[in-house]
Amino acid sequence: MYFGTDNVLYLAYLILAAGAISYAVRFQYLPINLRYVAGVLLLEIATEVIGTTLAHYHRSNLFIGPIFAAGELWLLALVYDKTLRYPRFSRWRPWLAGAFVIYCAFDSLLTPEVARFKPALQLVESALILGLVALYFRKLLNELRVTRLDLEPMFWVSIGLVINHLGKSQIYLFSNFLLTHYSHQLNLNIWAIHALLLVVLYSCYLVAVWIRPQN
Repeated sequence: MYFGTDNVLYLAYLILAAGAISYAVRFQYLPINLRYVAGVLLLEIATEVIGTTLAHYHRSNLFIGPIFAAGELWLLALVYDKTLRYPRFSRWRPWLAGAFVIYCAFDSLLTPEVARFKPALQLVESALILGLVALYFRKLLNELRVTRLDLEPMFWVSIGLVINHLGKSQIYLFSNFLLTHYSHQLNLNIWAIHALLLVVLYSCYLVAVWIRPQN
């Protein structure tokens, strides 16, 4: 089981690297919203490199979680701001993202234990990101201008985010139960699910960058 989980995680890293290279190659041709997706990928890579390095030296890397959550939400809010083009959302976006960044900072300062897992913060981030995706799908349904969803880059980005954050939310919701009934095999199973969710997310990012948006 460990071998299989490890392979899935390596596959996720390979797709992430391929995505980063693809976005770098096509960056000048990308619309502004997908350029911010490239920023999300860079944040993912930086987080994985730092986290893996700390784990290699047997240092806790859980403190990276709030930093990554704040950065990811800020960038994704920009992605959907440029996609939706709603004036009201554009006005509220800095306040919404800024409030979450402040929440992450206060959560880290008030509970600074670096070894403490914080499912509440992760759940809040997932709920906000799913809310952004919901606004996008609402726009699609209301305007009905897209005839081929499979040729819409933001559709793939949104599908990846929905699957990833719905899946992770289930892990966060049952985190106390999982910690109470901890076992080595259960831990491997959770990591396998986490790795599969990353494979789906990074694959959707990779597909999105090579699609030519419909006019």
